[in-house]
Amino acid sequence: MRRLLAWSVLFAVLAAFTVLPWLMLDDAPAIEPPAEFQRTDLAGIKSLFQKHDPRRQTPDMLHSIQLDESELNRVLNYAVELPRVSGIAAELTPGLATINATLSVPANPFGRYLNVTAEVAEAPGGIQIQSLQLGSLPLPGALADWVARLFHHQLLRDQTYAAMADAFSRVEFGENQATLDYRWNPQLLTRLERKSVELLIPLEDQARMLVYAGQLNTLLKSYPHGSTIPLVSITSPLFEQALQSGGDPRIENRAALTAIAAYLGGVSLPKLLQGDSRSIYRAPPVLLSLYGRRDLAEHFTLSAAISINGGSQLANAIGLFKEEEDAGKGSGFSFTDLAADRAGVRLGERATGDAATRVLQQLAAARTDADLMPDIRDLPEFMPQAEFDRRFGPVGSARYQRVIEHIDARLDAHPLTQ
Repeated sequence: MRRLLAWSVLFAVLAAFTVLPWLMLDDAPAIEPPAEFQRTDLAGIKSLFQKHDPRRQTPDMLHSIQLDESELNRVLNYAVELPRVSGIAAELTPGLATINATLSVPANPFGRYLNVTAEVAEAPGGIQIQSLQLGSLPLPGALADWVARLFHHQLLRDQTYAAMADAFSRVEFGENQATLDYRWNPQLLTRLERKSVELLIPLEDQARMLVYAGQLNTLLKSYPHGSTIPLVSITSPLFEQALQSGGDPRIENRAALTAIAAYLGGVSLPKLLQGDSRSIYRAPPVLLSLYGRRDLAEHFTLSAAISINGGSQLANAIGLFKEEEDAGKGSGFSFTDLAADRAGVRLGERATGDAATRVLQQLAAARTDADLMPDIRDLPEFMPQAEFDRRFGPVGSARYQRVIEHIDARLDAHPLTQ
């Protein structure tokens, strides 16, 4: 009898492991991956952040964020990157949000995708899950909500999560609109920045970034405060040390390029990764230039870092949006800056790809600006919107595309970006 019972339990378990994946997994995604980054997408995200920039919020006062469906989906798909999530779509109706997500799964005989549908309803003091469906397998809403609340209570042990949960006081769903009320604490921003690094950057990479940040500070100590030096003055010795370290070229390149970009961006990596100060920002004591221009050094290194850590599609979109913004109300559209952005993107791609070893060697051997990037100062720049439109506009036109093709051809011919 016991043997029969044991075999019955074993059969039930095996059946569950066979049937459940078959019910949960699909061969096709319910939500397609988002389309290529459009300028309007980036402009929308930037406008939303500027409107609700936490650095400008009055502390301990109640604030509200209102998002319509398109804004929410834009943020979920472009501004937030989640592992294995290929697409998210939210539908907002009074009192309810229906969230559909597609996750890619490792190779298996049952299906390539896990399609998830969750109905989230307003509740006193927050939200609750009304129903949850994994592929073709529906789960009781009470069970899903209980698991979510249990998970929530476990996460409350994390100080950053607890502070963030405490900041949000109310969620309201309307027709095509979600409203979130929150009370801002200035220290929460620094906590979130540190937590995002903790979650997204492996400890090994963090350790290497700190090493290069320290080496960079040592290299710059010999220069007068407020002076400007060529970028190659620090890339060459920094990557020479990376070459001598004998580590994985991809990790060393990512860490060194991120350290340089963080420095130029005014971010202190030691404060971000291991400090407890309220702010992680500081002005660079020594400025860096490329072909005698500080802006080109910034465009080049920051685009490389964004390409490495956020994807080349995002880096190119940010560079293009910045130039269009400058054409409208800044210094004017600059193909020179755009070329530096595209050169940085290529560097980031190659530095962490199959050419990582070669890139590391080339950066260590660099001695002049021309070793880092072709001279692009002859390209049209400082064009107000009207002039840009007359000569090359709009973006994507045949005239505009010819300049982009010319830039790419020059980058193709350069040893570091080909």
